[in-house]
Amino acid sequence: MSTYVILLRAVNVGGYGKLSMSDFRSTLCSLGFKNVETYIQSGNAVIDSNLPPDKVHHSITSALQKLTGASVDVILRTHEQLERVIRENPFASEASDGARVHVAFLSAPAAPAAPAAFQRIAEKYPSRRDRYQLAGEHIYFHFPDGAADTKFAGKALEKAIGCPGTGRNWNTVLKLHAMSKR
Repeated sequence: MSTYVILLRAVNVGGYGKLSMSDFRSTLCSLGFKNVETYIQSGNAVIDSNLPPDKVHHSITSALQKLTGASVDVILRTHEQLERVIRENPFASEASDGARVHVAFLSAPAAPAAPAAFQRIAEKYPSRRDRYQLAGEHIYFHFPDGAADTKFAGKALEKAIGCPGTGRNWNTVLKLHAMSKR
């Protein structure tokens, strides 16, 4: 049996994408997943399943579409993948304040044009001290001035990446990693 970490994009953020974690847990249980746990209100869960990742993804995506009436982007990671994300964090020395280090989990590697687009964002806002590192299906961020005013968000970020993704702060990454250790 495999353990999967489920990350939903744009759930319970700024009044959009309302989904109670109770409904999310019930939905996951109704799909036959085992050891279902959710974490905070932003669409994080850990499950066990005998299904391969593509079937887990499809079943969750379809069920959430039926439940919410809207498309919900679902990103899956295994415990081992989260372990690699933690091990390869280029901002590990800054991660003692887990709210200032974030990871964007992507559905696919960022578009080839992403590095140039990120550089343009950084150059457009020189007073921001935000740092980033593209790493395949992940993007690491360090927001020394906090994430609230970062320019690596919204439409500019979505366009630069070229695929769906969702961000989590370092504290959440560590918690999900601990929860997925079975």
